[in-house]
Amino acid sequence: MTIDSALLADYAVRTVWALLVVLVALLVARGVRRATMRMLARSRAQANVTILLGNLAQVLVIVVGTMAVLAIYTRDAFGWILTSFSVIGLVIGLSLQDILKNFFAGIWVLVERPFRIGDTIDVSGSSGVVEEIAFRTTMLKTGDGREVIIPNGVFMTSPVTNLTRFPTRRGTAWLILDDREKPLDPDQIRDALGKVPGLAAEPKAAVELRSFEGGRAHYLVSFWAQDQDAATSAAIAALRARFPQGEVHGG
Repeated sequence: MTIDSALLADYAVRTVWALLVVLVALLVARGVRRATMRMLARSRAQANVTILLGNLAQVLVIVVGTMAVLAIYTRDAFGWILTSFSVIGLVIGLSLQDILKNFFAGIWVLVERPFRIGDTIDVSGSSGVVEEIAFRTTMLKTGDGREVIIPNGVFMTSPVTNLTRFPTRRGTAWLILDDREKPLDPDQIRDALGKVPGLAAEPKAAVELRSFEGGRAHYLVSFWAQDQDAATSAAIAALRARFPQGEVHGG
């Protein structure tokens, strides 16, 4: 009876120390993550790298705390600790495959940087601005103010469109003219678009005769601009002013 009481008291003391270690490890891990990210931010490191190193520092502190807890209960039995980690790793690998997939995909996103915080992306039908890249998920803010949480594993298997990486977009408009008497010179259309504000100088506007029916020629006019909607409206207005006898509408 005396031995059991002593053993119980011993494990009670160890449990108290283990709880203290867990609490301290969590607090230190959070502090280390914040301090690491602040330091990297002051040195103007890229946002993706700042997040990656901050998260890795946090995980490292948690791993050290876990080792300390195991050492408390096993009296520094290193072999038993390694065995325990092997068993735990096997269990995690079998039962938490999706979480691990998202975890390693998050590391890939932070290292390879297919997109960055502040970029506008489209993935699996969800489009928005990247607000945060965590180890397991990426958070988007949509145009109507909603928050979309995307598991990082999605980026490994689904196409991702980065709408910010190449900001210049192609706009199109249709110009329909009576072309029976005098065929239209495509340079006239390009000249009409030359004074439209917002249109990119390169690539130059393209004019393509798509069809000719009943004396009416259908021209597809293509141009490039950063603000596609505004540029398309301005281009249509310019074409209507230059060719009032024709029909102009968006592509």
